[in-house]
Amino acid sequence: RFMSDEDIPLTNNEAERALRGYVLWRKGSYGVCSHRGELFRQRILSLVETAKRLGRCPQEWLRAIVKACIEKTDYPIPAELCASSPCR
Repeated sequence: RFMSDEDIPLTNNEAERALRGYVLWRKGSYGVCSHRGELFRQRILSLVETAKRLGRCPQEWLRAIVKACIEKTDYPIPAELCASSPCR
């Protein structure tokens, strides 16, 4: 199908670039020793990739999430993520 449709890229470089940070982090840290450590890594990398794709700053978004957690308020959810499903 990619041969006849010009909108479909010939390679999956975008997916490979998205995974590159995770692979390098895992290689440099020699894995994690706990389930909680793996959950932390998955969640942080998911936040970073989502922020990049939305054109947002991951640090600012994480800072807002931590602030909401400390203040016991709702987490900030970007409007782009609420478009397809109802948000709180």
